[in-house]
Amino acid sequence: MRTIILNTFREALAKKIFIGYYIFYGIVVLVMLFIVNTDSAEGIAALGDKKTIVTNVESFFQTLSFNLILFFSLISASSFIPSMVEKGNIDLLLSKPVSRFNILISKFLGAVTFAGTSMVFLIGSIWLILSLKSGYWSVNFLSSILSLTVAFGVMFSITLLFGLLTQSSIVSILINFFMIFVLCPVLSHREAWIFTFVKNSAVQFIFNVIYYIFPKPGEIGDLSIALTAGEPINSGLTAVGPENALLLGNWMSLITSVLFCAVIIGYSAYYFSKKDY
Repeated sequence: MRTIILNTFREALAKKIFIGYYIFYGIVVLVMLFIVNTDSAEGIAALGDKKTIVTNVESFFQTLSFNLILFFSLISASSFIPSMVEKGNIDLLLSKPVSRFNILISKFLGAVTFAGTSMVFLIGSIWLILSLKSGYWSVNFLSSILSLTVAFGVMFSITLLFGLLTQSSIVSILINFFMIFVLCPVLSHREAWIFTFVKNSAVQFIFNVIYYIFPKPGEIGDLSIALTAGEPINSGLTAVGPENALLLGNWMSLITSVLFCAVIIGYSAYYFSKKDY
């Protein structure tokens, strides 16, 4: 398994994915460095509470970029599975004394580890810049490394499945784009966007079921923002009343997303074990 995980990094380096990752994230870090060193930023920092300002900047960064970073990571890793099942590559892998399940899980873990290391670089660099500049070390912001990595793993399971089914990276990119920017946001805001017009209880029930089945990258982003801000988090086990209606985070969204990931990986492993290459 360790060899396959390392091979994922070698593949990323050979295809210049690794370099592209860090060039893009390096530009983001440089932009942040430029922003915090402007005169206006100096003035704002001098007028307000450092903790509040830093927390607001970090939360704003997450709100603005969580889904974009997630999607960019998925685009970068979209070729890992199709290239694995290419003729020659798959023959070599299957000739090894490793089960197909271990091959697939190792590839998945390799992609998640690859994405996680880039999150450490990006989030860690921004955290270091803001902390050194302000003197306030907001350790909570580092939790977004884990949030982004988990969200990547959940959505990469879709890449894993459709990479096996279609052997096409384009298909998985399009499906992830649709999920992250269209379907999941619509389901998350179904009460405001759909139930306002659709009053049939049976149809509403169907939408609710679909919502709980599908992954929730947006809510994982909200959870990350809540953790960064140190806000209380709704368990998701009880109805949200007026007293906690503003709670962003929801642990149940994370749990159901991880369960979705486990089911998709399980089916992918079953399909991979039966496929004749």
